Amino acid sequence: MLSLLKESSKKSPYQSRFAPPELSTEFDLKGTRVPTGNGYCLTLEKRFWYLVAIVALLYFFAIETKNDWLYLIAAGGVASMILGVVLPLSQILDLEASCSLPPDAVAGDRLKVRVKLTRKSKRAKFNKIFPIKWIVVRAKLVGQREDGSVLRPITVDTVINEAWVVAQSPSLKRGIYRLEELETYSCFPFGLAWWSRSFDVENAVNINEPLVTVYARTTGAEGNFLWRLRAAGTSALMFSATRSTSVMPSSSVRSLREFVTGDSYRMIHWASSAKTGKLLVREFESEGLPGYDVLIDLLAPWKNEEQFELAVSLANSLLNLGFRMGGAPELFVIPDPQARPELLPYCLQDVPSSAPGIARWAQVLARVEAVEPKVQTPDFEPELPDFGAENKLALIAIRPAQETSEIQPLVAETLEMWVMSRAFREPANAAEKAESWQRKGGLPASAGFSERRGVNAAPSLGRILTTIERFEDISRV
Repeated sequence: MLSLLKESSKKSPYQSRFAPPELSTEFDLKGTRVPTGNGYCLTLEKRFWYLVAIVALLYFFAIETKNDWLYLIAAGGVASMILGVVLPLSQILDLEASCSLPPDAVAGDRLKVRVKLTRKSKRAKFNKIFPIKWIVVRAKLVGQREDGSVLRPITVDTVINEAWVVAQSPSLKRGIYRLEELETYSCFPFGLAWWSRSFDVENAVNINEPLVTVYARTTGAEGNFLWRLRAAGTSALMFSATRSTSVMPSSSVRSLREFVTGDSYRMIHWASSAKTGKLLVREFESEGLPGYDVLIDLLAPWKNEEQFELAVSLANSLLNLGFRMGGAPELFVIPDPQARPELLPYCLQDVPSSAPGIARWAQVLARVEAVEPKVQTPDFEPELPDFGAENKLALIAIRPAQETSEIQPLVAETLEMWVMSRAFREPANAAEKAESWQRKGGLPASAGFSERRGVNAAPSLGRILTTIERFEDISRV
């Protein structure tokens, strides 16, 4: 599956803006590799060939000098070569390996993978006399943009009947990690030849898919920006848009409906009920804070990876806040994840199919990364999602902060929370489109408000609700 995605990513018009993290470590054996099939492989180190040359030379001198001691030393060398190949193979053949892989984690956590080694032979007394010694266990856990494993190999000194070992990763970055291989190595006792065995990952892992999702960090937000959103709003900025976040009714009557079991008798509108001949109750407008959706543009001019990670954490925190308030905010991403796979960046090509909700948004935010068009496709236009021009909820865009003063430069990780309109128009020509992109600093090229007093009036870009410089600032938003 991973190889198919990487092959498909070569056709993608996008490339990563930042280099992948250097967390990988490799267990690379240097020598002559002799694959034997069925997951087994023999690696002959250089010292093995040095021993072959020395033994051949000793036999030559023994033949010429008729010296029995040279024959004896040469025979010992031959026995060492044979045992150096056979004994590691016998240890590998007698071992079975399986691992326990956690399904998810949060960015910054250290992942622990537990590996269980079990001997096939069940003779307890025999196993105590001849234990398996010095086994190297390697679990290859590969990141979304990496080729090497983030887990270091583990050395197990003794296995009598079974043994448990734990492979711990460094602090992981947000992303998707797949367990590609689970291998055991042995070169005991002479270190002349390595035998390795690769186990079937699907059968060796105790979950349905050998996949670990490292989600973006999140923190509780106070929601102060919601009051600023309502107080500073205009009709263009969805000032009247609210989503019910409380069951407390207001004094404003929205409509009348038929009485159902459980309604309070105090809500019955007796005059209308007398006219229609059936009980009608008053339905009030719900009181609540303004509802909103979240927009994050992967093609925005992000200054560094830390700034983009802060933006993802902010988006995740805002979505969680919306669901805690009782709403159901949506996440919009540019380019649109619903576009054809060949038009998507590699990071969005394996998003699991699920219904819109906090679980799906968390999966999307775990995968996104800052991208840019490839050199050979500089004029490529991204697929924009359908923001819904008739939607009455505010649209909060998270973007890099724009420099306003050369005297006091901004912190490199500074973000801006913009409240935008959902009314969009396509630019008339390429020049206007380029100007629109430059003016809006990476927000959608077609962004602009339809409520304009004149045709030549410049479109309003929205309003800045607040700025964020550090992860700790999200809790005070």
